[in-house]
Formats: sequence, C-alpha cells, structure tokens
Amino acid sequence: MAKAVTPHSPTTAKILKALGIFGSVQVITVLCSVVRTKLVAIWIGPLGVGLITIYNSTIELMSSVTQCNLHQSAVRDIAQEVDKSRIVAVTRKLALLLGVGGLLLMLLASPALSYFSFGDTEHAIAFAILSLTMLLSAVTSGESAVMQGLERLKPLARRTMFASVTATAIAVPLFYFFRISGIVPVLIVFAASNCFYSWLLRVRDVERVKVGFRQAWDDGKGMLALGFYMTVSMASSLLASYVFVAWLNHTDGSVAVGVYQAGYTLVNSYVGMIFTAIAMEYYPRLASVVRSRWRTSVVMSHEIKIVLWVLIPVSLFFIAFKEPVIDFLYSDEFYGALPYVGFAIIGVCLRGASVCMAYVIVARGDGRLYVVTELTSAVVYLCLNIPLYTCYGYAGLGVAYVLWYLVYTGVCYAVCRVRYGLRLRRGIGTLLACALCAGGLAFALDAMWGGVAAAVLGCIGAVAAYRRILR
Repeated sequence: MAKAVTPHSPTTAKILKALGIFGSVQVITVLCSVVRTKLVAIWIGPLGVGLITIYNSTIELMSSVTQCNLHQSAVRDIAQEVDKSRIVAVTRKLALLLGVGGLLLMLLASPALSYFSFGDTEHAIAFAILSLTMLLSAVTSGESAVMQGLERLKPLARRTMFASVTATAIAVPLFYFFRISGIVPVLIVFAASNCFYSWLLRVRDVERVKVGFRQAWDDGKGMLALGFYMTVSMASSLLASYVFVAWLNHTDGSVAVGVYQAGYTLVNSYVGMIFTAIAMEYYPRLASVVRSRWRTSVVMSHEIKIVLWVLIPVSLFFIAFKEPVIDFLYSDEFYGALPYVGFAIIGVCLRGASVCMAYVIVARGDGRLYVVTELTSAVVYLCLNIPLYTCYGYAGLGVAYVLWYLVYTGVCYAVCRVRYGLRLRRGIGTLLACALCAGGLAFALDAMWGGVAAAVLGCIGAVAAYRRILR
C-alpha cells in the first residue's frame, strides 16, 4: 500500500499545513461574501449596497485609527517575549482599553460622521449604534494577535470560519425580512460573531497575570508605536488608491472605476488569500528569530521559495481561466478588466517575494523605515498607473502593476541587504525570473491559442512545484 508523500523539511510541511488550513477558511469566507453580495443586490439593490459600503468604510477607518494595528504589532511582541503570560495579559487589557476608547470616540463623532458621509445628520443614530463594533472588533483583534503570536493557528482558523458562516446565516433572514433596515443589525451581528468565537476559542493555557489599565498602557507603548507607523503606512496606500480612483472617475467615469476595481479585487483580494494564509504562520515564526541575522536570512529565503512555488501554478491557471472567473464573480460587463488581470497576475510572484521581505521590517520593529518603504510604494503606484492608463488603457494598468511590484521588491531587498545585512539563499533570483517568464509565456499562449494552452502550462507548473516542494 502506497504511503503518503510529505515534504522532507518539517518547516515546509508546517507552512503547507498553514496554507491548507487558512486557504480553506479563506475560500469559505469568500463564498459567504459572494452569497451575501448577490442577495443584497437582489433584495436591497444599489442603495443598500451603497449604504453597506459607506458604513463599512467608516467602521474600517475608525478601527484603524483607534486600534493602531494592534492585531499585527502585538504578534511580534508575543512571539519574541519570553514571559508569554504577561505580554498576553497586556495585549488583552490594551485591546479592551482601545475598544472602549474607540466606542466613545465614534459615539461622540456620530453626527459628524453622518454629515461627512451623507451630507446630513439623519444617519447619526445608525453611526452611534455602530460604535459598538469598535469595542467588539478591538477585543477580536486582541485575541487574534494572541492566537497568532502563540502560533495557535487551528483555533484562529476555526474562529474565522465559524464567525463567517454564523454571521451569514443570521444576515440572510435579516436582509430578507427587514431589507435596508436590517443593514445596521447585520453589521453588529458580524462584529459580535467574531468577538463571540474569539472569546469561545481564546487561548486558556497561559498563566493568568493581573495587569492594570495604566500598567498595560505603559507596557504596550512599544506595540502602539509600531502600530501607529503601520497605520500611517496603510493610510498612505489607501490615499494613493483614492487619488487614482478619483482621477479615473473624473477622466472616464464610474464604469471605468468599476471595471478597474473588479480586476484589482480579483488580483489582490482573491489571489491575496494565499498571502493571508502564509503570513499567519510566517510572521510569528520570523519575529521569534529576527534577532539572529543568519536565522532571519534562512527563514525569509525559505518562505520566499515556498511562496513562489505555490504562486507559479496559481498565476498560470488564473491566466487560463480568467474569463470564467469573471463570469462567476461578476458578469460579462466586466470583461474590460481581462487585459488588466492578464498582465497584473504576472506580478503576483513579485508581490509574494516583496511581502516576505517587508515582514522583516515589521518584525524588526523598524516603524519609521516601514513608513518610508510604503510611501515610496504609494508614489510609484501613482506615477505608473496614471501615464500607463492614459497611453494603453487597462492593459497599461496591468503592466503598471508588474512594474510597481518590481520596484517595491527592489526597495525591500535593498533594505534587507543594506540595513539588516541579510542575504537571499542561492537560486531565489533565478526562480523569480522563471516565474515571471512562465507568466509571460502563459499570457502569450492564452492570447494566441486560448486558455487551454495556458492551462496545459499551468499543469506543468503545478507538477514541477509539487515535485520541488517535496524535495
């Protein structure tokens, strides 16, 4: 009887296990999102979709401002700290403190938020009710950071899956019976569901340490400082995206924005599920060894290799089946995004390599340098997108995406090499070049002979990746 084949490296097996767990969870989450989006579009229409978008955007903005990216900055401290019980207690207390502060801030600002979002104060009560999500999401972020920092990945994955399925099951009847009036309760249900499962599955096998709010604030200043820099970096990326979308809307109208957003979501969000899955395991492991230059180089290089071998067949199959994917998730009205998706997906491998290197900056706690790299990325994004779209349309945006991450990868590598003295292991440059060439070849085959030829290349890439990962 044949034995199951597993990778020789236990680290590789661990990475693939995390990818399988969180990849599956991400697929379930996306399917739940597709169901909700379709039903909202049918039952509530464009007005309801617009309200949900505005409310969600406001919640995300207020959360990022009041929580200072605690869910990421705390992971580093938990992974590095010897006294795990104390840092876990500090993280939980700090999350509660930030959650209460966010609730009060949004409650007081609800009339202003209504005015800036809708031009009147009629939605102030809705924003006041939604302020509860600040507390719920802060507690969820704190528990997520604890799970990730202690590498309790299975409970973290179960929490995400259970919360998404439960919230969707409750949201469907609320939308059906209450239509637009059910939007605010549904948003509360989502935040409450995440918080409930975070509490239910929280880590319990660490020693309980009593920490006061003042002491938690003093001990957590390092987390908050790094989180503040990460928030600024995120804001720069969001601002660059807003500027380009506003320019595109002014130039070619909202239809062009919708087509671009659909393509960007396909490349960044759905393929980006792989990055989310890998980062759950990679970030705490990297943070735990970041004080050693040699170990950091080994961990970073190994992660980049695994990421590239996973992304090569994914990008090739995405090129081959981009039309059916757009049909399934959107409609044929979004076929204008095909040239963008075809080119941009080639740059996903560059994005994978650059993300692995960028995490080193975060793991080192070098917040100011992280802001500089992200600001550089935002400027490059704008400087490439606007002229290339003007000259070549959506295909130009796809090329801009590849060039954008080519520059960003170079910047991240320069930081790791010059500032931290890290070296990539042998063969990574060649593997990255092969990944780009394979993507370009798949795009050419798809253009000349259709998706079948690109799919055959994808199968070859999948077999090669499978054999290499096992070795």
